[in-house]
Amino acid sequence: MKADKDLGSQQHHLATTDYDLRITNLAGFIYSKLVGRHPELNSGSNGMPKQVRHDVRLKPKLLDVGAGNGLFLKFFKNKGFEVAGYELEMELVENIKKDPRLKEIDVRQGDITKMTGNETYDVVIASDVIEHISEDKKALQNLWSFVKPGGRLVITVPAHLHLYGKRDKAWGHYRRYDKSVLKKRIIESISRRHPELVSGSGEMPKQVRHDEYYEIETLTFWNIVGYFIYFLYEKILHKQINEEMRYSKSFISKFVRAVLDSILKIENMIGGLPLGLTLVAVVKKVK
Repeated sequence: MKADKDLGSQQHHLATTDYDLRITNLAGFIYSKLVGRHPELNSGSNGMPKQVRHDVRLKPKLLDVGAGNGLFLKFFKNKGFEVAGYELEMELVENIKKDPRLKEIDVRQGDITKMTGNETYDVVIASDVIEHISEDKKALQNLWSFVKPGGRLVITVPAHLHLYGKRDKAWGHYRRYDKSVLKKRIIESISRRHPELVSGSGEMPKQVRHDEYYEIETLTFWNIVGYFIYFLYEKILHKQINEEMRYSKSFISKFVRAVLDSILKIENMIGGLPLGLTLVAVVKKVK
């Protein structure tokens, strides 16, 4: 019994470590998209030039909705952002507050379907959140209310409708998203926040240009290897992914994790590929 318990504990630790590597790589991918148009912010030990690191005007405010275990908060805090977060599960909120690396960070319990903001954040991130919500357009509409003019909303979701299966249901996913579906959801949600974008018939008035209100700067896939692994197990083998092999302490498992981590880093450098397990959108609020 003790051996089984120890093995379970080790696998839990390795699973957390594996998850941390994936999320940290995803955070790096998002960061590259955010600063891509502002290369002057992409230098120095924490992402900002030394001579401007303490300039309040160049310390953007970031809100992580669905903060989970706080990995995005840590990553962007280290990059010089002023971070805050909302998380639905109170237990996770308490865990974040206990983390010594996130002292004095404002993290609160909150349900994005019941919250609206006052346009105060330069960046609002909702990573792997809206697929868990039946009214995803309501969630997107509320997320948009936290973004200030000139700021950006970052959404990540499980990609490709054809991949939806047992694993998604087990994780509480209502859906996966193709590019066209997510783009439509974003446009419809933003239009709800701006009644002038929609006529009485529900159509956009010809005299109103959507690009005066928002710009979808990025809509791309991420984690191409994850796509093929997921497709193999979910759609061909009809089996669960072998978690024991994935998280064991064997040389092969360690080697596989190292290779996957390296591939994600290379993918981050490339900036997106035609396929991926995750779909990433960055939307700028023009006004």
